[in-house]
Amino acid sequence: MPAPTPFALYRKSHPNLAEPVGAALDIELRFPVVTDGVAVFRSSLWLPLPEACRSATALSLDGSTLQAQFRPAEFALETDDARWFDLAEDDGEAETRLELVWPAPIVRIDDPFPGVTLEFGLHRADGEAVSAEAAQTGRTGTALNPPWVGSPLVVKFTASSLLGGQHNMTENLRALPARRGSRAGGVKLAKDIAHDEAELKLEIDKDIALMRQGSQLVPRIRIAARPASPRLRLVLEGAEADGSDRLLWQAMLPGEQDAPVTLPAGALAEEWGAALEQVITFCQRDTVPEVLPRLRLDIESDAPCLVKLSNVSLSLLADHALLTDPLRVDFDGKQHASRDLALAPTHGGSPLQLTLKGRLRAADTPPAGERPSAGGPDGRSGLLVEEDQRVSCERQLDAPATLAGFSFDWHALSERLTGVLRVMPAAARRGSPALVEQAFDFDTAQPAGAASTPQRLAVRWPALDLQAQALRVELVVTHGRGLWLAEPGGQGWRVHRVPEDGEGRAVGLALQAAWLEAAPGAASGSTGGSEPVFSLGAQTLAFTTRDKDRFELSIAPPALASWPALPIKVASGVAAEVVVESATLRTTAV
Repeated sequence: MPAPTPFALYRKSHPNLAEPVGAALDIELRFPVVTDGVAVFRSSLWLPLPEACRSATALSLDGSTLQAQFRPAEFALETDDARWFDLAEDDGEAETRLELVWPAPIVRIDDPFPGVTLEFGLHRADGEAVSAEAAQTGRTGTALNPPWVGSPLVVKFTASSLLGGQHNMTENLRALPARRGSRAGGVKLAKDIAHDEAELKLEIDKDIALMRQGSQLVPRIRIAARPASPRLRLVLEGAEADGSDRLLWQAMLPGEQDAPVTLPAGALAEEWGAALEQVITFCQRDTVPEVLPRLRLDIESDAPCLVKLSNVSLSLLADHALLTDPLRVDFDGKQHASRDLALAPTHGGSPLQLTLKGRLRAADTPPAGERPSAGGPDGRSGLLVEEDQRVSCERQLDAPATLAGFSFDWHALSERLTGVLRVMPAAARRGSPALVEQAFDFDTAQPAGAASTPQRLAVRWPALDLQAQALRVELVVTHGRGLWLAEPGGQGWRVHRVPEDGEGRAVGLALQAAWLEAAPGAASGSTGGSEPVFSLGAQTLAFTTRDKDRFELSIAPPALASWPALPIKVASGVAAEVVVESATLRTTAV
């Protein structure tokens, strides 16, 4: 099987016949192309689509760059080039009729031979009728002011001009065929290249066919080339039902441009985003094409101009879904357990990132048989806490510890309890940043028909190494109500009935609460073994984002290099449910 063609811009429609375009390229939009009677100036580049388009869920050009600067210029046109001249014919030795394919502004007529400047008049022509008076006069080799626009035209050289110089016009004209005949030498060249690439031979044959007899009096003119409605068009070749091309994207600046202008205006990943979505839809339709089509980038203007292609750096990225259905892993919490995640890798391309998304719910209550004992035999004694109330206390940390959470015993009087737990140094002023500010959202609903029972709720956070000190704990309830289970005789707890109640009211109860500690040194993003942990080989994987029970985890090189030889594992020492809803592998597309 042949090696895949790199995703890049190519100057030929068959990339295997050409090297990709480098970081920069100068292009002349020099010759008109007539389509449906309308002339445009166009140069095309091709981008082969990789096989990854057949299976990718998304394509992107993140980090890719490309800019096209359209510039004004002047072009020299040989009158024996049929791409520009329908007719370039001398009438005797003093008159030439020119009929241009496209009405370009003529800014100069070159000398027919070096060293002799000729005076001329420009006459408008309408069929066989030619104006008697010159509409404009000029001299060869000198700029026309203003530029001449109009076709056909007749150039008439003055008698004084023709008689000047050491040689007369006849002698000069006799010397011209030998000098200009070099272009006809291409015919022999075309016969000698049968062994070369077929596409190259076709291009040379096409050029030979465009050679024609030009004017000897006016061998060359110069035109003003100004971008007019410059544009970039990205098309998918042969995508329509009738085999025609489909326009995917276009960027254009309307009107004639007297100064350089650059397209596209935005980042390439954003500009071509919708186009790549259409590419995926086409490549994954029911009738899968045996050979994927090509993308073609048309660089166009309504008038001739120069184009500078720069910052060309293209890298097509493909996202592949590794799961068709969610992957669920359950832990009963009776012992520490580890499970492998069964993810089948896709083939082709270099892995850049693997992203897992899903939900994770670790048990916030102890296993059965370890119910809170405070609050009496029925768990109905304690401090009533309702919405918009705050409970605070100073608790002494007698030795250095690694704190990973805070638990409290609760008898729910609502089906849900939400709020915020804050931990800060006891000496900190009000308004100072907290060491921990962790939101919580507990489902405290009891099973239908079952007796109401107390629960041990645990607010968890990434483990934090702390020195021995006095800490202030504040628990704010924003929704729900219940009894914070307690025993008589405690000190230090205060309840604040309204937010602005700074001092609060002392509570003569010992509320049931405890720190959740992890092993020392586990502060770097772990949760002290309180919930499932993902790993790859010897490396523990930290969550990219975590919001309540939702998580996202991204793995990039060099860690990703060991997968899939080593599986991704998830381990837990508590009862938990882990559901990986999606696994997306991003690769370079080939």
